[in-house]
Amino acid sequence: MKQICIRKEAAILVLMAAFLGGYVAGPALPWMKEADVPPGARPSETNEPAIRHYAEALVHIERDAMFSTPADSPQEIVASSLRAYLGQKDPYSDFLTKEEYAKFMEASRGEQTGIGMDIEKRRNGDILCYPIPNGPAAQAGVKPGEQLLSLDGVATRGKSLPAIVSLAAGRQGVPIVAELENSSGNRRLVSIIRARFSAQPVSEYTHRSSRIIRLASFTPNTRQELDYLVSKQRQHDYIIIDLRGCGGGDFYAAVDSAMLFLAKGEEIVSVSGRSGSQNYSATIPHVPPAQRIFLWQDEFTASAAEIFIAALTENDRGISVGTATAGKGTRQDIIKLQDGAALILTTGYLLTPRRVEFDGSGLRPMHQVEGDAPDEDDFLSKTAMLTG
Repeated sequence: MKQICIRKEAAILVLMAAFLGGYVAGPALPWMKEADVPPGARPSETNEPAIRHYAEALVHIERDAMFSTPADSPQEIVASSLRAYLGQKDPYSDFLTKEEYAKFMEASRGEQTGIGMDIEKRRNGDILCYPIPNGPAAQAGVKPGEQLLSLDGVATRGKSLPAIVSLAAGRQGVPIVAELENSSGNRRLVSIIRARFSAQPVSEYTHRSSRIIRLASFTPNTRQELDYLVSKQRQHDYIIIDLRGCGGGDFYAAVDSAMLFLAKGEEIVSVSGRSGSQNYSATIPHVPPAQRIFLWQDEFTASAAEIFIAALTENDRGISVGTATAGKGTRQDIIKLQDGAALILTTGYLLTPRRVEFDGSGLRPMHQVEGDAPDEDDFLSKTAMLTG
């Protein structure tokens, strides 16, 4: 049994064949590990009577039930019952069949070919879209914050993010039809052509003569790129990092990126699970930037981005500006089963350095930006007030 630790989490995935955010766990990635299973042990040994009872029920369903059809194999029944149970208990947990899991892992090993879109699963089951700038989804007209209802006619509600990734995976040049719904409830169909593209998790833009670092997602390259852009602004009085719409990404990338602004030993995040709590702190002996760091956030800032913001603000290294964040503060693990199928289980809650659980509630900004839909002008005006 193989366990892949997903510390993201975003619940956010990039729907492309090479990089799928924090849920991806290819063999070369650091958080992939074998589960601690005693040699020769079988998981079912802990409750053999229940397993026999379930197997007996499957035989009767397949043989005697009037609703049973040849397509209702025992494997299908098991998959359906596991999905139903997990779905009742937790919106982020799921079961992947052998075929679904294989397709998901195949996508994680390919090149950056896909539809170019982050997705976030909210606790109510909504799947929100975050198209990557200049990627296939953005070019097709997908807007940030739109709900993803289906892909090629297959409903996404009730499915885990890896299951949706397996739906979106495909060859370059092959279109896929996404059904979307905006905040007004209007629905539309958009055809997205899978293509190769280059995602930029960190970039820089200028607004009203202010240079702003845009952090779109956390990837293994985020720390290096962020360090470079921050070093270019050493002579400035303050630095603005825009995390609006940042759905998260790689847990470890968020931890590493936070270390750029923290002194050695300062806490970043802790993960509370059934076996206890694991703490993550800055390990790099260096002098953090002296400038004030302003962090822009909104209701679409989630997961790894929330880890980054809490680490800086609660260590008095950053000042958050905007609106309350999404509140995605859980960790999921993918556990590969012996037959090639996989379980996705929520195994921990993320806590800020001050031991605050933010799942479901989000992080309130230190300074609120008012308005129904504040834009760059509103955020920059608020920041300017704080710097004056």
